[in-house]
Amino acid sequence: MEYESIIKQQMEDLDLSQLEEIMDDAAKQSNGIFSSISTDEIVQSLIDGKPLFDSEVILHNLLDVFLLEVKAGVILGVEIISICIVMGLLKNFSNSFGEKPVSTLGTVVCSCLVITLCLKNFMTTYDMCLDALNIMTRTMQILLPIMIPLLISMGGFSSGGVLNPVITGAITAFNTALQTFILPLLFLSSIFILINSLTEKDYVGRLAVFLRKAAIFFTGLAVTIFAGLTAIQGLVTKTADGLLVNTARYSVDNFVPIVGGFAADSIDMVLSCAAVIKNGIGVLGIIIILCLLTAPVLKLLAVAVIYKITAILTEPIGSKEISASLNEMGSAVITMAVVLGLCAMMFLIFLTIIISVGGGTLWK
Repeated sequence: MEYESIIKQQMEDLDLSQLEEIMDDAAKQSNGIFSSISTDEIVQSLIDGKPLFDSEVILHNLLDVFLLEVKAGVILGVEIISICIVMGLLKNFSNSFGEKPVSTLGTVVCSCLVITLCLKNFMTTYDMCLDALNIMTRTMQILLPIMIPLLISMGGFSSGGVLNPVITGAITAFNTALQTFILPLLFLSSIFILINSLTEKDYVGRLAVFLRKAAIFFTGLAVTIFAGLTAIQGLVTKTADGLLVNTARYSVDNFVPIVGGFAADSIDMVLSCAAVIKNGIGVLGIIIILCLLTAPVLKLLAVAVIYKITAILTEPIGSKEISASLNEMGSAVITMAVVLGLCAMMFLIFLTIIISVGGGTLWK
């Protein structure tokens, strides 16, 4: 068909190699949850009205990956429980033989071993979150120079001119805030939680909880502000672009003799094809963000489950301070998953806004 040849020609003029490389890497990082897909396949699916993925297969893959991550985290739980058993034996021996200093020293050594294991695991998950955040940000920085010109070529002059600096600034500011303020707050909170497990008194436990809640609050506030401002700008510029394009179509249709109507319809078809391509690229960006988000979040949730279960099992055999710290560490890991999810949600909102704004600039 004619529109398919137009779409194919427009696709050949775009350089999507970097984006599709990220898609391949993201599909691999999703551990088989999502399969790699190209922009051509997405555009063709949009034209044919076919689904891109099988939801049942994805749900099955999600469960498999989560259980796999839980099995991988069981080793950490077994190590901590083993140390807590030794700690409990030392306490029982000290009560029987009256060797209080030896028991205290052994308890401190065991607590330090638990702290070392938890800190090593938390640093691994922390680095994983930073890597996922950086790849998401890079994906958005590659998508914007492709989608915004397409939006402008469809008549979205106001939308493209306003959304490009707004979204770029929001992505840069949010990424900087996460790496220099929010995620370090979570890391510092976890350090305080582990330090608190060395003593029977609660010195910095409340401070750790406060820092964790502050990280969630500032993340939610940043997402609300950036996404809200972008959505408002998109709604305002969408109306202006629609008025401008409809005026141009009316002028071509009525003031160009004989071929005016044909020219207007032809240009309308070209712009519609550009809209399909832009939406296909936007959908590819959404899939990439989901691929980059799913595996880290599942791993974080699996680690949190291990921490929570280990806290339950160690409470009767180890110290209550260790059990409480493990429970709080589980909450800290869940908080990290929430922060990463909010970050991905903001990027998805940005892509959705660009896709929806483009639909409003088509001629009618």
